[in-house]
Amino acid sequence: MYNERTDTSELAYDATQARKRLMKQCFWMKEMWRILVAILAIACLVDAQFRCKNMKGKDVDWFVALKLPANIDERKGRSFVYYDSSQNGWVMSKQPINSTESAIGATLQQLYTSDDKTTFKIAYNDDCPGKQVDSGRGHSKGVAVFTIDSGFWMVHSVPNFPPPEKYDYPETGSKYAQSFICLSLDANSLEDISQYMRYSQVTPFIANLPKNFEIIAPYLVDVVNKKSLGRADTQFTTSHDFETRGHQRIKAFAKHKKFGKDLWHDFIALYLRTPMAVETWRNGAAKDVGTQCDNGENVYDITSVKVLDKEYSSSKDHSKWGVSMSESVPAVCIGDVNRQESQFKRGGGAVCIEDVTLWRTFRGSVNSFLECGVVHEKKSSKDAKKPAKNGKKAE
Repeated sequence: MYNERTDTSELAYDATQARKRLMKQCFWMKEMWRILVAILAIACLVDAQFRCKNMKGKDVDWFVALKLPANIDERKGRSFVYYDSSQNGWVMSKQPINSTESAIGATLQQLYTSDDKTTFKIAYNDDCPGKQVDSGRGHSKGVAVFTIDSGFWMVHSVPNFPPPEKYDYPETGSKYAQSFICLSLDANSLEDISQYMRYSQVTPFIANLPKNFEIIAPYLVDVVNKKSLGRADTQFTTSHDFETRGHQRIKAFAKHKKFGKDLWHDFIALYLRTPMAVETWRNGAAKDVGTQCDNGENVYDITSVKVLDKEYSSSKDHSKWGVSMSESVPAVCIGDVNRQESQFKRGGGAVCIEDVTLWRTFRGSVNSFLECGVVHEKKSSKDAKKPAKNGKKAE
């Protein structure tokens, strides 16, 4: 006999089971969607790696650049010469330094477009944009942008740079020559970089430190909070060896203000065991250190520079770079500390590359330097195009 009640209950049971199966399918579809979104997010993070950029906006392992002073530049101090490992010498950039299509602009553009949730970034400058000069901390200038995998680090000499909101080049940085070095690095280099910054006593004006970077490089916490060495510390210099992503070996040197000596003569030249020619700011009232020939590793003050067909005096140069005198130690160092006695009590550092072709490029750019025993005479602006008096013509 047909039982309507039994049949209805069976239908209700079947409907309930169907709903459960549908809900289960929906649950797993949602889970699969979440997994897919996570995979896509990770893929985007992997794809969004930060690197130094070349003159075509493409990734490059490292580059160096010298911006020209305004008095010899048709672009009024916006032109720069560029070098990377694919070249045999200086190349004049087709794009001015204030363009985001220039190598420097394209590299630093990543500072502004990076995601704060996943990116460590820092811009530091003792002469920060829109703020007073912090003369009690390091005479240090640079930018670093990293994902958890990799990123870039740039050391430069430009005050009031880069801007905090969007990329541009300051008018105040146009008059004098300036120097830059950019390195594409794995994130495991951050521990070395953080120690460099800590000893240099950098002054951050842009800083973003996600929690996971504190595990990779714990000293970054001190860096972004402007904490340096403790009172019990007795070592006031630090040096670090690491590699770029393309396996170019790098040496980074930094000094704390308590070191109380010249970065170039009393640390870098002694460490590398080589005489050096060094170009730094020597204008103003501060007393210059001068050429030093008293510790077996002479350090000569450069008095004029020549890149391509452009020649300029050190009186028109705010760069900070040094080159070894001999190819036996083919070192080129770019940093942020001047050879003036007032800088003895300032932190700062330099990043060095040993590469023969780069060395020849920089050694050939030393147009003249002061010999041992020759005292540098401060020059007025009308003498800016002439080599320094008693300057030795570079060999």
